[in-house]
Amino acid sequence: MFVDLVDSSVFASVTGLKEYSDFVESFHQVVRVQCEYFFEHYLKGKYERGRDYDYSVMGDELVFFMHTSKPSNDVYLLATLGIALKAAWIASPFNRERIERRSAAAEIAVGINFGTVWARELETGFKRQGYAINLAKRIESHSRDGQHFRIFLSDAAYNLLHTRMRNLLFGEGEFASGKGILGQFGVYEIVDAFVDSVERLAPEISELFEELIGAAIDSTSRNLWIHSAYQVASEKRNGVVTEEAADRCRRVLNYQPENAVALYYLAQFYREQGKLELAEISYLQLLSAWPHFGHGHFECAKCLIEMGKEKEARTTFLRAERLGIEEATRWLAQGSGNDPAAGSVQ
Repeated sequence: MFVDLVDSSVFASVTGLKEYSDFVESFHQVVRVQCEYFFEHYLKGKYERGRDYDYSVMGDELVFFMHTSKPSNDVYLLATLGIALKAAWIASPFNRERIERRSAAAEIAVGINFGTVWARELETGFKRQGYAINLAKRIESHSRDGQHFRIFLSDAAYNLLHTRMRNLLFGEGEFASGKGILGQFGVYEIVDAFVDSVERLAPEISELFEELIGAAIDSTSRNLWIHSAYQVASEKRNGVVTEEAADRCRRVLNYQPENAVALYYLAQFYREQGKLELAEISYLQLLSAWPHFGHGHFECAKCLIEMGKEKEARTTFLRAERLGIEEATRWLAQGSGNDPAAGSVQ
């Protein structure tokens, strides 16, 4: 995985040497604190640095390796770490100052690839080389032009997890080209995510992020990934979708009517308010835009049960089952309308 500061050269050209140094050091501090917390505390030390993962940060770039016996899990962890790093960067001193001026936050872009590399052990660690590293770097370069999360996965990485993950939504595949890469390569951008960024952040960072998140959303209509992070964290903190959160969903849908997180949480809000017909409309819009979102089918089926539409609910549960949602399988096995134990989409 490569992570890079977007437009850092532009910042370098319009700021003094000390200001640019502070900008880069702020990025380094975010990386050091967040990567350590993610692996040592959030993942409870399950993975050992050097044996299971390693990373280095130099200038405006982070390169991260994971190499366990479960490649699909490695890719998933890197994707969620990328999202957490984006959130942590929002809370950095550099971005706090920009957001307080109601300017758009500076962004980071992420490229993730899966492949074999050649590693040579040195006294200070491993030196790694190979085409897979070069391709990951080119994917990161391409990701700077992304329209959603600016996190792109290669074909190889995407194929490892897209059918297994229920909380990441990807756009249609596209082809890109890059320096030193023969021909074009396929990439997929994370378009939306039901990932709780706040619980993955170091405590001192998560507090700042939650303080800034509303203003960060209001400062730009481009970075809707911040809205997605807000909705997931808000629902978890409050136990319900609040009126404020629902209002933000409506505003997002005014200019991005297929936004998955906004449709999902607006539907949940209506269900909690007992407005089941409105909830059904939001679910149907969600599934029309995202027909492969299994958890959306599952929640829609539960709503249909609440409305007494058991025949339609069974069909929708079957679609959720086909998309790998185990709760739907349990419901169908029970053969009743009782609400089975539902796992979180996060």
